[in-house]
Amino acid sequence: MSHKLLIRLVDAEYAITRFTIGSAIPEWLPGPGFWTVSSSREEMTLVCRAARVPSSVQSSLGWRCFRIEHHFSFDVPGVLSSALRPLSAAGVGVFANSTFSTDYFFVAGSDLETALHALKEHGHEITT
Repeated sequence: MSHKLLIRLVDAEYAITRFTIGSAIPEWLPGPGFWTVSSSREEMTLVCRAARVPSSVQSSLGWRCFRIEHHFSFDVPGVLSSALRPLSAAGVGVFANSTFSTDYFFVAGSDLETALHALKEHGHEITT
């Protein structure tokens, strides 16, 4: 199923950081904008606005954040895929993350214009 979405381009650059399992959550992580912690058996990943991340932290910088503005129940299929499919077809790599209410996805800043074009061509509305 393909959904036409209202997608917000968040105005800040983001960083995706990597920590070892069992690391303490750093005090600089919480703050304005989207931020999250995820952990697996291999690593702990933190995402937040790049301006908060110290230069000593292993990070991938320069990511741009998109937020799906619609709220769908968990049983509605294809919501995130409706945004990611056109990006994949355009050759844009994505880092995705979900909250209880919606989905976020990140693209490298160097791919921002390509991503915006692909999303609009697919019929999505982009807002800032």
